[in-house]
Amino acid sequence: MKNYKLHISDGFKDIYGAEALVKKELENRVLNTFARYGYELIKTPGLEYIDVYSLDGGQKPDLYSLINRQGEVLSLRNDMTASVARHVASNNSLPEGTLKYCYSAETYRYPRLYQGKNHQFLQAGIELIGDDSLEGDVSVIYLAHKTLKDCNCKSFTINIGSSLFLSTLLDDFKINDELKESIYKTIENKDYVTLREILNKNIDSTKAEFIIDLMLRGGRLKYIEGLMKTLEGTKSLEVLKYLKQVYLTLRELDVENIIFDFSIYSYAEYYTGIIFNIFIDNVTKYVVQGGRCNTLFKEYGKDLPDVGFGMDLDVLTDYVLGNNLIDVKSEKYLSFQGDEFFVKAMKGIEDLNNQGITVSWVKLNSLDEALAYAKSHGFTKVICYTENGMSLKEVA
Repeated sequence: MKNYKLHISDGFKDIYGAEALVKKELENRVLNTFARYGYELIKTPGLEYIDVYSLDGGQKPDLYSLINRQGEVLSLRNDMTASVARHVASNNSLPEGTLKYCYSAETYRYPRLYQGKNHQFLQAGIELIGDDSLEGDVSVIYLAHKTLKDCNCKSFTINIGSSLFLSTLLDDFKINDELKESIYKTIENKDYVTLREILNKNIDSTKAEFIIDLMLRGGRLKYIEGLMKTLEGTKSLEVLKYLKQVYLTLRELDVENIIFDFSIYSYAEYYTGIIFNIFIDNVTKYVVQGGRCNTLFKEYGKDLPDVGFGMDLDVLTDYVLGNNLIDVKSEKYLSFQGDEFFVKAMKGIEDLNNQGITVSWVKLNSLDEALAYAKSHGFTKVICYTENGMSLKEVA
């Protein structure tokens, strides 16, 4: 029989040592960057009524739900944007005009198809609420870029797409709503074999190949300019013009490595405009995902535009650790003394702490035992207290 006291549920793990230190350092850097750009920290409950995450009357399949003593159905925090929307819509004392929030919180989500993915992850992000401008979109993408730079990430790619582009393109191609849903589903699942079958069965082969090509390719300025020529006279052309202007403005801000990618489709189906993912080199999962969701707040009773992003600090931590981008190692001393010098040692630790030196006291019986313990636990020196003072012993 399985001993549940010694096991962790699938999708969860313990974090300790260097990984925990790096993650905390990254969280601090990220939140400091957000704050410098005027975003106010918000903390929402770890548990919300399940209705907060059940949009359009439907319950998300990825919720961790439970029932409280009052018989009410709750959910573990599933989506910070939804929690922020609930906060804004329910709080009538907030000032008028644009609101800027930032957060860092543990989020819980069942993967749609379980493939060994985490069910819990630390997410940091921002929400720019009440702004529906191109400049707002650009500022959010720019901040994501700046935040990664502040975390010592030098090489990454920003993939930009638009849910509005795909929607208008399908309208331009006279595709009905039922077929649209099938197309969205296959794109979300990256099932391009099925997508090709659906398209070839239902629409003109030229249009089918055009959509397939959009999903499989991407590019920079010349790529989108080529699409603009092809789609001259269509509604979707206006979306491409908008994305081109976003691109050009970001380039003026010295943001590089931007790729137009129209295969982007998110679990957050409330996106209504620009969508972007950021990928760090040699990492298959995106580290940042964001976009515009102008209809979300209507679900909570306030019609407010919103654009923002979430940053996966677990993915970022793995990358930073694997590439030694942040050094969390520090010199730390182990304090050793005989029983009669305990008070002297503790006062000495306080003095060293005030100088910024980490010192740990552990009850040990001999200097040899202290040196062995120090070596196995990563201490650099042992402080040995005697009647005549103290000395430092190097750990071999």
